[in-house]
Amino acid sequence: MKGEVKLNIYKEMWGISNILDRIKTQYASEIFVEQLKFQVEQLSFFYDFLVKKQGNDPSKTFYRPKKRPKEHQIAYFNLTRGFPKELYDAHWCYVFKDFGCKLLIIPTTSVKEDSKPCNPNYEMDIHIKNFPNGKTSRLHIDDIRVVDLQRLIVDKGIYDIETDRNDINVFFAKSLNIVDT
Repeated sequence: MKGEVKLNIYKEMWGISNILDRIKTQYASEIFVEQLKFQVEQLSFFYDFLVKKQGNDPSKTFYRPKKRPKEHQIAYFNLTRGFPKELYDAHWCYVFKDFGCKLLIIPTTSVKEDSKPCNPNYEMDIHIKNFPNGKTSRLHIDDIRVVDLQRLIVDKGIYDIETDRNDINVFFAKSLNIVDT
């Protein structure tokens, strides 16, 4: 491509490794590298397998898992490693909206006996049917995001939500100031 600057990938990765080595006592650098490797492997799966299988055009290639979550269900997604104040790695997430190859998800955390109370500005406890990790999970509106369907970890299962969908929608709208309280 005209005007393209070629990066020396090996040199850049070496620089990244030096930074990660420097901050490893404060940040889980090894886990970050594992998550980066996972993401690169998933990119390879997409380009080296799916694209070839579906006609060699990445813009027309889609990941189609055998089982996929529907809106108002919870499923397990690899969010990869992010910044320190974000939920990261793999989490159960509430599927708020299905956009085809992408999903608007709200990450959750488990609610334990010693958990702090919900922050009503951006957290809501929901109940899940037949969930192996307990019945209650906490939605974190402050970590909402759109993710590619390829982040879904199918083998963990998909579960229905007992909490009324309308209650979640109202909480969502109030949290984002979409409706008056």
